[in-house]
Formats: sequence, structure tokens, C-alpha cells
Amino acid sequence: MPKDRFEVARIASPEEVAACLTALSAGLTKGDVRLESGGQTRRLVPAADLKIELRIKDRSDRGKIEIEIAWKQRSTSKSGELRVGPAHG
Repeated sequence: MPKDRFEVARIASPEEVAACLTALSAGLTKGDVRLESGGQTRRLVPAADLKIELRIKDRSDRGKIEIEIAWKQRSTSKSGELRVGPAHG
């Protein structure tokens, strides 16, 4: 499947950033995240197990918080299923 990128960067107030993070949180909780900007729309359906990474840079003249949330889509096929039981004999 080809990579599908969606990027947005802009200057916003703390209240606007908080509102964006709150909406993202609500979408993650529901398992359905929708992003819209500049005529582009993306819908994400995150897996049940998410990986979160936080990176923080704090300098005297600027600060930065990077948040990365990732997941792997689970296959609907059961071919990789593992069963363990007692040996027969």
C-alpha cells in the first residue's frame, strides 16, 4: 500500500492547540480519527494497541514537544494463529 501523507503546520494559540489535542484524544478513544485541512480529509482507524513516543526539547530561547502515535493494522486472517496444548502420547 502506498504511503499517504497528511501534514499541517501553522501558528496557533495555546487554546487552539489544546482543542486540537482534545479532539484527537476523543477520536483515539472512539477508535475513529478524522483530519481535515485545505480540502484534504483523512480517516484513521487505530488498532487497539498504540505506541506513543514523546520527545521534549527545552532550551532557554525555545521549547518543543513532539508526539508520535503509531500502530500496526492487524491482519484479519487467522493463518498466523498459534495454539499450544499438551502433547499426545
